[in-house]
Amino acid sequence: MPANLPPDYYAAESDFRAATTPGAKRAALERMLAIMPHHKGTDHLRAELRSRMAKLGQEISRQHAGGHADAYVVHREGAGQAVLVGAPNAGKSSLMHALTQAHARVGDYPFTTQLPQPAMMPFEDIQVQLVDLPPVSPGATPAWLRGLVHEADLLLLVIDLDTDPTADLQLVLGELAGLHVAACPPASDATPAQSYATPAQTGEALDPKRALVVGTRLDLPAADDGAGLLRLELADGLPLLRTSAATGRGLHDLRERIVAALDVVRVYAKPPGRPADMTRPFVLPRGATVEHLADAVHHEVRERLQYAVRWPANAAPIRVAHHYELCDGDVIELHTA
Repeated sequence: MPANLPPDYYAAESDFRAATTPGAKRAALERMLAIMPHHKGTDHLRAELRSRMAKLGQEISRQHAGGHADAYVVHREGAGQAVLVGAPNAGKSSLMHALTQAHARVGDYPFTTQLPQPAMMPFEDIQVQLVDLPPVSPGATPAWLRGLVHEADLLLLVIDLDTDPTADLQLVLGELAGLHVAACPPASDATPAQSYATPAQTGEALDPKRALVVGTRLDLPAADDGAGLLRLELADGLPLLRTSAATGRGLHDLRERIVAALDVVRVYAKPPGRPADMTRPFVLPRGATVEHLADAVHHEVRERLQYAVRWPANAAPIRVAHHYELCDGDVIELHTA
């Protein structure tokens, strides 16, 4: 007997697939079980979901028993994860608060941030996870930063424009090299394989990571001169975004550049005969196809996919192939067998 699952079930399953913590996954599973119709066709699936819930319950119990075991782990959420890397007192926490409105420890003294501090940055109809990291400094950079930096989708190199920005940039790049990371321009700002590294780092086996340089304290007197020196240092390498957490200057542009650097597209799935939910896009890597969208909705949708229809905003709908490369803002109607 077929399961005949309702659309709300697939929405809950999409939330489960996007969840990054055991608690969020378990909550999504509970919704799936509550929505699922009761008949013989769903017995096997119901048993599978209950088994998953039991395993997640055990994992949650182990986490509670372990106390601070996960203190240095930040599970990715939203459209992508960007980490803030900077020297002591570079203005990372103030920038984080300005972008996310999350409460953070902010102080005019070094090493205010001791643990990774995640928060969500809203942008139009999606959210990006930002993580404020402890400052980097020769001899004082925590070794555990390496895992977070390597796993991040994007690095935000936070530099105080009002002090000695070129020295701070060299410090940050040197500490990243110590973590075996090389900062590279995002795809939209770079030629293939382009990266920025000091001569001492050249030739080392470093993991290339997309990065933006974020200049802070643009409202202070020496910031314009500092930005000019920093642009000369960067030349045609990493892009520089100038900001002020105090006045809000440059923050909108920074949000746009962060999302652009993640290189993702937002796609809206339209159920046949019903309007698309334009408030909850599927966020997929650029280059994803109709088949990737179908798999994101549900693996059974991909297996049973017959054809898809693209609904442009000001034109007639058009049938597209399974390998059609999705564009940002596409509305796609999936038809299954």
